[in-house]
Amino acid sequence: MFLYVLALIKSRSVQFCETATHLNSEVKDESNENRIQDFFRTTIIDYKELALLFYCTFPCHQKLDIIIDRTEWDFGKSQHNILMIIISNRTVAIPFYWEMLDNKSGNSNTSNRIELVQKCLSLIPASRISVVLGDREFIGHDWFKYLKDNNIQFCFRIPKNHHIMYLDEDMNEQIHLASNLQTQYPKGIIFKDYFVDGICGNVYVGTDKSGELLFLFGTFAPKTLPKYYERRWTIETIFQDFKGRGFNLENTHLRDAQKLKKLIACVSLAYNLCKNIGVYKHKKKRILIKKHGRKKNSFFRTGLNYIRNLFKKKEELCRILTIIFRTITINLACLTPFLSKQVILRV
Repeated sequence: MFLYVLALIKSRSVQFCETATHLNSEVKDESNENRIQDFFRTTIIDYKELALLFYCTFPCHQKLDIIIDRTEWDFGKSQHNILMIIISNRTVAIPFYWEMLDNKSGNSNTSNRIELVQKCLSLIPASRISVVLGDREFIGHDWFKYLKDNNIQFCFRIPKNHHIMYLDEDMNEQIHLASNLQTQYPKGIIFKDYFVDGICGNVYVGTDKSGELLFLFGTFAPKTLPKYYERRWTIETIFQDFKGRGFNLENTHLRDAQKLKKLIACVSLAYNLCKNIGVYKHKKKRILIKKHGRKKNSFFRTGLNYIRNLFKKKEELCRILTIIFRTITINLACLTPFLSKQVILRV
């Protein structure tokens, strides 16, 4: 699996014929391609242990954001609905858990979300979760109640036609006309201790940078909700790096949902490796900041380029990988009191 991950980074392609040319130079490409096909056909991946590996790339003292999103990707002529959770320390964000939904482009339901968050809580103590973030799809009484019952802080965007509050007609008119709202309330409108879907919380009503109406509901102080919601954008950059900016995931010829789930696991491993090495390189020599205030290259792109160059210097590549695996081992040791001995021994 690790050889395949390195081949993904070398080729920057998930197509088997491309990856096969970088897998093992001592055999024919056709043999490499058959080996990759056998891997996706027969190998069983323990996704909980994979999530634990990802989790251990973060220092054990850091608070983590959990970002949940559903995305619909076109794989060739087939479409697949993916419910994904990202964990982030606001420097590095990586995929953590994902499920292939079989509801043909429909929204996820409450049981899907709760099941995925429960998997997270089996590894991450609730005390380490700083916030759960999501977009307009993730609403509902049972969902919000589950998060509050588990003492998990959250911030979600709410559809503008949702029953958020009962106000007078004049106020409702101002809110639903975003242009008027931006003019008369440039800092937005805040409501404390209002009920949304039968759950008490705080509400922010304003506009985003594009002028679109923005309803936010969460457990934080109302005026801070937009800052928390901005962190959700990291999941969009991961999707972009999975696709055209990274590994061209949508070019795969796979159709089977379980094989696609394995492919996402391999791409996630490659992405995680590139991202963490990008951060490592940034600490050694800071990435240039351009005039518009953004980095010349992202952590992911910096790591991707660096690893691809390191294939010519295998000793240096082994040294960098040793540092990463040593860090993972140290972080895993810090988690021993929380995790079961069985999980620790297996890893």
